[in-house]
Amino acid sequence: MKSKISKAFELEFLNFVNHYIKSNGGKGPKTTEVRFMGDTIVYIIRGILTEREKKLIQSPEGQRVVVEARRVFLEMDKEHRMAKFEEFLGCKILENYESWNLEKDSASAILLLDRHL
Repeated sequence: MKSKISKAFELEFLNFVNHYIKSNGGKGPKTTEVRFMGDTIVYIIRGILTEREKKLIQSPEGQRVVVEARRVFLEMDKEHRMAKFEEFLGCKILENYESWNLEKDSASAILLLDRHL
């Protein structure tokens, strides 16, 4: 089923995500893609690693450190992040899933909303 989300809203959401990541994480992604599917949003961000993280992930211990640091940061920021996303979207986020692929320098998130957009 084709989403009824306008291109303007899609661009606003992409800009919101990029700005949020950059202002709260220190570095914005190089590219962001989004898919709206009823009550679900999936977005993929690429170019997320800093130069320091790129060097660190070359070893197993460095990879563990990067993943743990990102996990801790996301957990610490979760309440604020979800509030800002809900404010932008105008609805509640029921579930939120986030994952990284360090080798591909990317991350993805799934947001399950309390209503269709």
